[in-house]
Amino acid sequence: MEGILDGRLFGIMSQQFPTTAQVIYDVLSTDTEFMSLIGEYKFKNGQIYPAVSIVSPGADLPSLRSTKGVECIIHDVGDVTKYEYLTSDPARTSVLWSVFLISWAPGTGADMQAVTERVCSRFLGSQSMQTVAVADGLGSMVQTKVMIRSDMPVLAA
Repeated sequence: MEGILDGRLFGIMSQQFPTTAQVIYDVLSTDTEFMSLIGEYKFKNGQIYPAVSIVSPGADLPSLRSTKGVECIIHDVGDVTKYEYLTSDPARTSVLWSVFLISWAPGTGADMQAVTERVCSRFLGSQSMQTVAVADGLGSMVQTKVMIRSDMPVLAA
């Protein structure tokens, strides 16, 4: 797409919006800074992968043996809000996606803070909340919830 500004021709990039959990995953998994901050999953077959996943709330990752560092779980369902117009235009729908960041040993709260800031830097209007300590004995130390709005654009890396 092209446009004209002050008589000069320029390209206009289309904006991307986090309309699905897969879009959020794709943005984060291709962000080299984010991926350098993320921990790892170790599966029962010995394979090791970055600790980023899309999961239905309440579901477990199959064959997961352990998690180290900061884990990023993107829920595959979000909270929906409909905005009605006074005109005959169709209602606008906005989805609030939940992304949970969990710091597992040997990760620290500072590690999770760095990951949280990176996630929020990629999604305009996102925010974290409900940062809580996790019960002793589970291996995780602290977790937070990042909320990402589907009607706000993805920001460049």
